Amino acid sequence: MTNKLDVHTKKHWERIEVLGLLDTRNSLEETTLEKSSDGHTKPKRYSNGLDKTSKKYYINRKDSPVRNICEDFTTREEAIKMFDKLLWDSWHACNAMEENTRVWFASRIKEYKEGHNIDLICDCRRFRGNDAKIGLPTSNHPMDCHGYTLKKYIEFLAEEKDSL
Repeated sequence: MTNKLDVHTKKHWERIEVLGLLDTRNSLEETTLEKSSDGHTKPKRYSNGLDKTSKKYYINRKDSPVRNICEDFTTREEAIKMFDKLLWDSWHACNAMEENTRVWFASRIKEYKEGHNIDLICDCRRFRGNDAKIGLPTSNHPMDCHGYTLKKYIEFLAEEKDSL
């Protein structure tokens, strides 16, 4: 028996997360684990809140300006590729974004720069899907989501505005 602790790594949340409908963002309290005299570890099993509560946005509802409108025309996988192309090649490159969508992105960039956590919640799945980073087992829910395109775009715009 060794004195080395064998524990799973803690999930570190990113500032912008793409979540399913049943996902929640919380964290375990950071403490060092100690072994008892009989060799067992006693981790704290309660969770506490994050530094700042996250702002939640349902990104695939009918009233959302950033919903994946391409899902109405084709399969899920193709719709995600089409949305990515629409956002980068049309909305961004040609400056063809509708005003309510532009306002939505401006608000998310402001929140991001103020240090808020942002949860982009999509109803395309109940949980994150096959997220290898946190070791979830294989799932029937899709691994990809148009929320990852939105996340990249928000981070891109925030960095772009910082460099100006």
